[in-house]
Amino acid sequence: MKKSIAAIVAALMLAALGAAHAGVVVDEQETMEQGAGHTVTRQRTVMIQGNKQKMVTDRMQVITDLDKGVMYLVNPAQKQYMEMPFPPQGPMARMMSDRMSTLNFKKSGGKKTILGHDCEQYSGAGSMMGNEYSVTGCFAAKAPGAKEFDAFQKAMAEKVKGTSMAMHGQVPDGIPMELQSTTKLTNFNAPGMSPEQAAKIRQMLANRPPMVSKTVVTKVTTEKLANDTFTVPAGYTKRVMGHPMPPAGGMPPGPPPGAKAPE
Repeated sequence: MKKSIAAIVAALMLAALGAAHAGVVVDEQETMEQGAGHTVTRQRTVMIQGNKQKMVTDRMQVITDLDKGVMYLVNPAQKQYMEMPFPPQGPMARMMSDRMSTLNFKKSGGKKTILGHDCEQYSGAGSMMGNEYSVTGCFAAKAPGAKEFDAFQKAMAEKVKGTSMAMHGQVPDGIPMELQSTTKLTNFNAPGMSPEQAAKIRQMLANRPPMVSKTVVTKVTTEKLANDTFTVPAGYTKRVMGHPMPPAGGMPPGPPPGAKAPE
């Protein structure tokens, strides 16, 4: 369970590659190629207003309130939620130090127009948990809500400064209208596993094709969001950290590095 939460938090840091009085709502579609012809497509909505963000998928919601220093992991199917400090502390913070990495983007010189918004293309590379990945993206600095998006990104970076979640790299301004990451899984180590067993699994991973994740914005709008958008619904039961939620509608695994937002 802790690994799933860590993946969510790590992906959120890459996901926000992103305040003001108005809010911004970004709808996205993510396609993940996981090898052997297996492809998964997911829909996701990211809402930002001031120092608050809400990410919604078909199975869960993640609410981050930078002013309160708290993150809520909400399971609508079970009407349950978990609360954790933001930035994470203790064992969760130590786990995060293994998942964060340096990611520096550079302009590639290309330009695109997506949903009528001009964006500039960047590329970058980094590593996470010993696995190498590369990322390409097209960032629209003048898209609706881009300033609000960037303001949240900067506020989050300031909030985690000096912690294991601090981003050691530069992210372009603007909304990433398109992001694609390619991850080669080469590192594997599990507690209690013999070196021989770990070596065999690493060899299997080395022979597998890389994981490719592509996220495309399908709609971006600005609007005034209600205050309760960023609160846990009334009547939901709070679960204690370390006690996993029931599997139905439970926490999904985090996407590979470079994915716009977590699941």
